[in-house]
Amino acid sequence: MELNPFAVITGASRGIGAEYARVLGSHGYDLLLVSRDEARLTHLSRELQTNHHVHAHVFIGDLAQPDIAHQLFVESRRYRPTPDLLINNAGFGLYGAFASHPLPRIQEMLHVHVQTVVESIRLFLPGMIERGSGTIINVTSIAGLLPIPYFAEYAATKAFLLSFSEALAEEVESTGVYVQACCPGSTDTDFHETAKFRPSSPMGRQSVTQVVKASLSALQTRQPVVTVGWQGKLAVLLAKWVPRKTLVTTIGKRFRPPTQ
Repeated sequence: MELNPFAVITGASRGIGAEYARVLGSHGYDLLLVSRDEARLTHLSRELQTNHHVHAHVFIGDLAQPDIAHQLFVESRRYRPTPDLLINNAGFGLYGAFASHPLPRIQEMLHVHVQTVVESIRLFLPGMIERGSGTIINVTSIAGLLPIPYFAEYAATKAFLLSFSEALAEEVESTGVYVQACCPGSTDTDFHETAKFRPSSPMGRQSVTQVVKASLSALQTRQPVVTVGWQGKLAVLLAKWVPRKTLVTTIGKRFRPPTQ
């Protein structure tokens, strides 16, 4: 019997990750959903299995913990030797002056956004190369296009993911494996609530549906970097043509906390 395609999605309990799960489930993917939020993840798993009659396995894990990438790799191999699609979506924001952030929280961000992603890809990628097919989507952000004062670490980790994804896409281009950096703008999720930042975005907000549709549509053209809507195009143009110092200063004024 032919198996359904299989996708691993981190940060799957809500927001963009949950939307990826719903869309892929509707397309007949079996799923491994990854998050710390057991209640939300279990509810989503049941929803997908009921609505789409696919297998939606759950892995409850904290992606900021050491060795979590290896644990995820082992868990995934319980269901398939190699996934068809790996979506590194988990992440969070930290707003405010960098020197004010607790060191443990800074370390968590570095682990979730950088270390766990890199380690996971290193574990899953050889199987994809050997098979001659596979897709890796790293959910970055238009924040990765330039430094953002008061979101300094967040923007820097997303810049790392963007650069890493583009370089890796070129390395594996001839192997049948596709690597994408998906770069949403301000999106209707609980990201800003978690980061304790309430923006008034002059470019508007994107829906998770828009983000996931843009990302999955790009699988046909195999674009290494995917932005979303006119907001994404504008961000690329600003990063390319406006002097960097002018951009950083302007953004810093906009993002500066009221007490500073």
